[in-house]
Amino acid sequence: MKLKNVFPIFATVFVGFIVSCSSELDKNNKSAGSLLDPLKLSLIINATPAISPTIVNLKTAARFGILSGVAITSTGYSTINDLDVGIYPGLRSSVVGFPSAVIQNGSIYASNDTTISGTGDLLGQAKQDLTDAYLFAEAATFPVPVIMAGDQGGNVLTTGIYKSVSSILIQNGDLILDAQGDSTAVWIFQVGSALTTVGGVGGNVILRGGALAKNIFWQISSSATLGANTLFKGNLLAMTSITLDSGASITGRLFARNGAVTLTDTNIITKP
Repeated sequence: MKLKNVFPIFATVFVGFIVSCSSELDKNNKSAGSLLDPLKLSLIINATPAISPTIVNLKTAARFGILSGVAITSTGYSTINDLDVGIYPGLRSSVVGFPSAVIQNGSIYASNDTTISGTGDLLGQAKQDLTDAYLFAEAATFPVPVIMAGDQGGNVLTTGIYKSVSSILIQNGDLILDAQGDSTAVWIFQVGSALTTVGGVGGNVILRGGALAKNIFWQISSSATLGANTLFKGNLLAMTSITLDSGASITGRLFARNGAVTLTDTNIITKP
């Protein structure tokens, strides 16, 4: 028998077996029979893997955990781990609250620093790279963006581009990002207005199936607020401001192109 004829025969026997099993189970237990519905089985077998978008290249901006246009303020005991803090074109006098906030394995850079030669050029390039990354994320169209709106709490999203023409929330439950075993999976969120999370029980961003925070990008057309005790993942690229309420933490980065970044108390920023 030729090999090319084997699969059709096997498939016919296999489907016949499944249908037979389904019918037998249905006689005894209708709910059990529904689990082996041949149509559902076909949909599972023929499902195509999700297509991942092209990753957003942060280039030199990637060294920063916070990069702000006009001001960086901390009002409590927060920690930035293994990342730098930068402000451009804002001045060092607009970086307030360090200490009490501390930077572990990183430094603060401001546009008017003169102690280290080339600081202004370094920050200027990082700000340009941030702008390019923001515009790239905003314009991404492949794969075709999935339209979303309102509260995303309780949803499970695989790799892709997700677009909202207005604000989105993460409130009634956690948002789960599932890489389905692919550590290169990328998420791009295009938010037409603001992003707000409530944190605490529900309202967090949780990674599953090998998903990595470094591959998640939130393009926010206005401002982002991470509510108290939020556990958040990904790189926040906001047009204006970013605020972390008490106890909120992020594995990722806080980038505010034209506005301020505000930390309150016991915020933690960790390199993804």
